Amino acid sequence: MKRHVAPMLEREHGLEFKDFVALSAIEAGANYPGLICQRAALTPSAVSRLIDDLVKGDLIVRRLDEHDSRRVHLSLTPAGQNVLAATRTTMYQLLGQGLNTLPDEQMHLFARTLQQLSASLSQPGHPLPGQPQSSHPSQPQPSPAASGPSGLTVTLTAQEPS
Repeated sequence: MKRHVAPMLEREHGLEFKDFVALSAIEAGANYPGLICQRAALTPSAVSRLIDDLVKGDLIVRRLDEHDSRRVHLSLTPAGQNVLAATRTTMYQLLGQGLNTLPDEQMHLFARTLQQLSASLSQPGHPLPGQPQSSHPSQPQPSPAASGPSGLTVTLTAQEPS
């Protein structure tokens, strides 16, 4: 999917895929460079350059941690929040277009697999590696929807694990 999404993100939003991953991680609570390394599977030097670029682009703010001055705390700027929301909308549209091509049987299988994955990931004690539990509920995200040839509709929604 990355090879289809990356050119579109660059063209429509001026973002590389790794920028999207980092902005999403920061929004989800990975507010420190080390957490970005874990979430994005990047080296510390690559994350440092990535953070510099996002700060220069006014998409994130880097501040000293108020509790530990040896640490840097990252947060999205309003511009970063806006570009992340627009980028997600673009990605959901692309996903929806891809899902529209699936036959109903595959749509059912896909929906069932997503439900199982969601249930598995929302089990207590099973957070994804490097992903802290968010202390605040996420904002509602746009949902991609796709209809199969016979009208079966699958809608994907983003939600916090319970």
